[in-house]
Amino acid sequence: MFGIKVNTKLLPLKMCYFLIFAYLGPMIGFLPTIARQLGYSMTTYGATMTFMSVISMVLVPLSGVIVDRFRIKKRLFLVSMFGIGVVSLLFSFVPKAPLDVAKIELKCDAQTTTMTVVNENNNLQTTSNVTYYTAASGDELITCKLNCQYAELCSAAREINYLQNQSGLSDLWMRAMNKSQNKFNQIDLTLKSKNLEQVNANSYVFQVLSVQINDTQILTPTCQCHFKTFCHIANCSNDKIMEVVTVTTYRGNVLELYQFWIFFGLITTLWACLLISLSLLNPICLDTLGDKSAEDFGRQKCWGSIGWGFFSIFIGWLVDIFSFNKKDKDYSPVFYSGALVTALNLGVIKTIKVAETNKPEGQWKNMRGLFTKYYMISFCIWSIFNTLFHTIVTHFLFWYMEDMVSANNDHGQRAWLKTLQGLAQGIQCFGGEIPFFFWSGWIIRRIGYGNCMAVVMGSMAIRMYLYTVIWNPTWIIAIELLNGVSYALGYSVKMSYAKKVSPPDTLNTIIGFMGFFDCIGDSIGSLLGGYLFDTHGGVWSFRFFSYMAVFVCFLSIVTNYFGLTKESFNLKENAESTNTDLKITNNNTDKKM
Repeated sequence: MFGIKVNTKLLPLKMCYFLIFAYLGPMIGFLPTIARQLGYSMTTYGATMTFMSVISMVLVPLSGVIVDRFRIKKRLFLVSMFGIGVVSLLFSFVPKAPLDVAKIELKCDAQTTTMTVVNENNNLQTTSNVTYYTAASGDELITCKLNCQYAELCSAAREINYLQNQSGLSDLWMRAMNKSQNKFNQIDLTLKSKNLEQVNANSYVFQVLSVQINDTQILTPTCQCHFKTFCHIANCSNDKIMEVVTVTTYRGNVLELYQFWIFFGLITTLWACLLISLSLLNPICLDTLGDKSAEDFGRQKCWGSIGWGFFSIFIGWLVDIFSFNKKDKDYSPVFYSGALVTALNLGVIKTIKVAETNKPEGQWKNMRGLFTKYYMISFCIWSIFNTLFHTIVTHFLFWYMEDMVSANNDHGQRAWLKTLQGLAQGIQCFGGEIPFFFWSGWIIRRIGYGNCMAVVMGSMAIRMYLYTVIWNPTWIIAIELLNGVSYALGYSVKMSYAKKVSPPDTLNTIIGFMGFFDCIGDSIGSLLGGYLFDTHGGVWSFRFFSYMAVFVCFLSIVTNYFGLTKESFNLKENAESTNTDLKITNNNTDKKM
C-alpha cells in the first residue's frame, strides 16, 4: 500500500543483529557498575578488561583463520551464542568480595569527646580534585549507634582507688566493662553537625554532645584519664555519614579471593564467546550483501543499535523497579533477559544461510605486504586510538555518573540511576548511531575517508570534554548525541573497506587480523583508564583523554593533507593492486565492548 519493500533474505540478518545487541546493551553497559557493586575498584576492573583484550588479540585472528580453513562458520557461531546464554544465567550467582567494616575512632579527654570518621573509599572525587562532604545543615543533631571494642583507659585505671576518682564517660565506660564480658559494647551518641571539622580530604571529626551506654546518659562527656577505642557504626541518622563509613571497595589482593576468580572466569568465558560471535557476524553480513556491502552494511548494523538502545532503556528501568527499597541494585533482569534473548537468537541463526568460504590457496601469499603500506600503517594507528577512546567511555562513563550522583547526594537520581544510564545508551543509539549508520555511506562519499577520520576524533574530544563541565548527570543524555559521529561514522568507515580489499576467500582472516589492532587500543584504554580514574578522578581523566583526542584529530588532518591516507581505489580497474595498494579498515568485534 505504501510501497514499502522488505528484503526477506536480509530479515534474519537484521533480527540477529537486533537480538545480539539487545543482549550486549544492558550486559556490557552495566558490567562496570556490576563489578563495582561486587566490591572491585576501577584499577581491578581496568586490569581485568585489559586481560580480556589480550584474549581478543588471540581469539579474533584465530577464529578467522579457523573458519576460513575448516568451513565451520555457522557451527562455531551457534556454539559461541549458546555459551553466552549459559554464562548470563551463571552471573546471577557470582558472590561479592568480602568487605571490611569501616572503623570509627572514639576519643575522650578532659576537655571533650570526639568521633573521627575516615572515608576509606575515596570515591567522592567526581567533579573536581576536592572531596565534597556535607554532613548536615545548620544545627541538626545526629544520632548514631556504635559497637565499640573492649578497651581500658590507662594502666593506672586498673587501680581501684583511681577508678573511684573517675567521673563522666570514663567512669561509665569502666563500669560497663566490668559488667559485660562481650568483645563489643553498644554506645549511643548524639553529634552536632556545626561542630564538624575536616582534618584532611578523607577524615572528619565530630564533637560528641552526649553519650548513652545501657540506660545511663551523660551530657558533654569528658574523661579525666585519656580514653580511646575503635568502633563500628551500626546505624546513623545522617545518610552522608553512613555513605562515608560504608566500605564498598575491596582493598586487599584480589588474586587471593575465590570470589574474584569466579567473577574473572565468567567474564573471560563471556568475552571469548562474544568475540567469536561478533567476529563471525560481520563477515556473514558482508558475504550476504555481496557487492553492496559498503553501502548497505550500515543499514543492517543499525538494527543492532535499535536492539542496544531499546533494551538498555527497558532493562535499566527494570533494574530500578526490582531494586526498589533495596540497598544494592538488583541486576537479575540483565542476566535473565540476556539468557532469553540469546535463546531466541539461536533460533534466528539457524535460519540464516551462511556461505562457507572455499579453502584458499596461497592465502598468505595474497596477504603479503598488506600491512606494510604507509597509508595502512597510519590507518591502523588511528584505529588503535579510536578504540582506546571508546573503551574509556564504555567502561568508565557509568562509573563516573554514579560518582556524580554520590557527590550531589540526590536520592531521587540514585533511585532511578539505572534508568538514566539506560536512557543515555538509548540516546546513543536512537539519536546518534542509527541516523549515522544509515547515512554513513553518503557521508563517506561526500567528504572522504581521511576527513571522516578527523571528524570522528574531533567529536570524541568534544564529547569527553563536555562530561567534565556538567554537574548534573542528566546532561549526559544530551551529550550522547555525539555518539553518532564519534562511534557510528567511525565504525562504518572501517567496515566499508573490508569486503573490497580482501583477497579471495580471506575476508574472515583479514577481519580477524585487523581486530588485533583494535585489541591493542582496548587493552591500553582499559589499563590506563582504570588507573587514572582510580587515582585522579573522573574530571581529570576525561579531560586528559579529550586533549589526546584533539592531538590525534590534528594528526589525521596532517596525514590527510600530505596524502598519507589513500582515498580511492578500484579493484576491478587494477587487479594487480590487490596485493600492493590496498587500504584496509579495522573491524573489531564491536567498539562497545
